[in-house]
Amino acid sequence: MENVVILLATYNGDKYLKQQLDSLFNQTNQDFRLVVHDDGSTDNTIEILQEYHDKYPERVEIIYGNPCGGPKANFIYLLSEIEADYYFLCDQDDVWLEDKIQKSLDALRELKEGGKEPTAIFTDMYVVDAEMNTLSDSFIRYIGRDPGNIAYTQILIDNPAAGTTMCFDRALRDLALSCDSIQWENVPMHDSWLLELAAIFGKVGCIDEPLVYYRQTGSNTMGAQTETIAEKVNRNLHETTAGFFAKKKAFINEARLFAREVVRLKDIPEDKLVTLTNFIHIGSKPKLSRMRFYRENNFTRAHHNLWMRLWV
Repeated sequence: MENVVILLATYNGDKYLKQQLDSLFNQTNQDFRLVVHDDGSTDNTIEILQEYHDKYPERVEIIYGNPCGGPKANFIYLLSEIEADYYFLCDQDDVWLEDKIQKSLDALRELKEGGKEPTAIFTDMYVVDAEMNTLSDSFIRYIGRDPGNIAYTQILIDNPAAGTTMCFDRALRDLALSCDSIQWENVPMHDSWLLELAAIFGKVGCIDEPLVYYRQTGSNTMGAQTETIAEKVNRNLHETTAGFFAKKKAFINEARLFAREVVRLKDIPEDKLVTLTNFIHIGSKPKLSRMRFYRENNFTRAHHNLWMRLWV
């Protein structure tokens, strides 16, 4: 039997944790185990986790100790500790629809088609408020991303996937942990890292359907934000006086640092390695060369391609 694991990172999540855990144990597919690492909670999170461990002693494992200091480090630690055939990542304050696991596994297996290359699937989410009132039927579009932007050059600058929507295989997990010299402070988040590597070395697929309720609480690490046209105009006017171009260049520089970590990995296909290396050093090229490079290598965003190609 294939081994499916859900990795849950917790920190002071007692307010919504039970609702999330109930959504896991109400899944149509119950062939999974849940492994939790708590990052030093001081509220009732540990007591809640222990309650579910007592209820499902063969299926819930709690890892204590090894403080990580944030969700990225917490999930990387969990991945390093747990071996399985298929992985799901889980956030503490969301709610999964009851068929999320089954639909994700079905899509992942279909995408793999028996192959051995690293493979990842992600889904969309409903955006809801603290009381589960729906704010948007598409988290991806709500934050201005495109679920079809899954080329490795697109993910590098505009990752459309949230970690809690992802399902991936052992090959991707092993690849993600294969280099000891990664400077994780240069990697935006664990989900970006996983999806980028899947796009470079294997396959990425999207289920363009919301299978998670993403609770917008104001304390989420990745908040869903949108704005009116007037708000956007006002923001851009402010940014122009506050260093608009500097901010845009900083955005690309962060992506270049991300690419610098990616190329530490071995056996990157030669064409992709050349593109990534050229992107890392793109700042030394003339403006017209940069514009041509972005266009020819599909460095596209769902929005704002014009400023990126003109000024960075």
